[in-house]
Amino acid sequence: MVNRHYIKVLLGLCLSLILWGVSAQAQEKVPNTAITTAKPVAASTVKPVAASTVKPVAASTVKAVIGFPANVPNPLTVGVALIVNNISKINESGGTFTADIDLLLRWKDPRLAFNVKTVGVDQQQFNGEEATAKLATLWTPQVKITNLAEKPLRQEDGLFLYADGRVVYNQRLTATFENKLELASFPFDTQALTIRLTSSSYSINKVIFGQEQSDIDFSGLSQELQLSGWTPSNLEFVSSRFRGWDGNFYPQMEAQIIVKRNSASHIPGLFIPYSLILLLPTIVSLWVTTTDLEQRVSSWAGSILTLLALSFTLAIRYPILGPENIFYQIIWTGFGFQFLMLVITATVMNPALQSIFGDKYIIAELINFLRWSLPLGLVIFLSRMVLLSMV
Repeated sequence: MVNRHYIKVLLGLCLSLILWGVSAQAQEKVPNTAITTAKPVAASTVKPVAASTVKPVAASTVKAVIGFPANVPNPLTVGVALIVNNISKINESGGTFTADIDLLLRWKDPRLAFNVKTVGVDQQQFNGEEATAKLATLWTPQVKITNLAEKPLRQEDGLFLYADGRVVYNQRLTATFENKLELASFPFDTQALTIRLTSSSYSINKVIFGQEQSDIDFSGLSQELQLSGWTPSNLEFVSSRFRGWDGNFYPQMEAQIIVKRNSASHIPGLFIPYSLILLLPTIVSLWVTTTDLEQRVSSWAGSILTLLALSFTLAIRYPILGPENIFYQIIWTGFGFQFLMLVITATVMNPALQSIFGDKYIIAELINFLRWSLPLGLVIFLSRMVLLSMV
């Protein structure tokens, strides 16, 4: 009986151990199943969606819209037109000018063509922020204004997409442009205020600037354009190219606003005192016969000091003018005339030396010749200088 009972107890213990082991194994398998299920979900849900949905769409968008247009002649011609609405300021000392312009760029991208019957219109128009956002999804020739002095004061975008794939991009902006002025002919100067366009992203093998008759007709100066101290003349375009750091050549076009300075406000400040400074001692030396040598020399000494003061005044009023300017050339011509008159006064007009040049009749004829030849020669020389500066 004991053995049987002992055997039953052992069998019960073995059965309990087996059941406990099975239960423990089942509990261990449940967490493992949860982990292996979570990983496939993350792999099959997140990664495949990102790979098959997001990336292909972005890639197809970039290739179809952002990339360089296909099936177009190379180089692609970008049409340029410009309207100058206003010029508010020309800063001569800073070498800048501020203008309000409309810059129009056009090109063709066959990928943007659409069916007129399906869309219902033959052109799509976008304005302001809508145009800026739309441009971000399109390929553009990356045309930039390279002589901007600072960020534009105002900028508005306009965009037109036509059924045949033509793109017309209009930039209306108010900005300050860098433009060094050539002041050698001041105040008779004519300046070319330049707006410089480049496309440094595409070489001339890919993109060039051009103009059709429609671009030329569209371009010009506004009839309401007025600029204090200047007279706007016309608008000219000059195409060129520049060499990039990589050795390739890139397209460039300059729109030049031709303006002529109104010199009437500047001439009296120089020529009236200049004429008096040279005229009065000339009259005293050559035309007043009762004047002695000391009075003649004194009159020219005073003339030299006065002309020197005029040159200082000129430097203060026009600090940006250099020695090559016509005003300074006229001043130096005046100093040369004064030196010549001092020499003539000390020799021909000096009674102690007149015998060297001949008898009194020869001296009288020589003085009569100098009375009209010297002033006339100065006037002719100055007139020639002024006329050459106006050309």
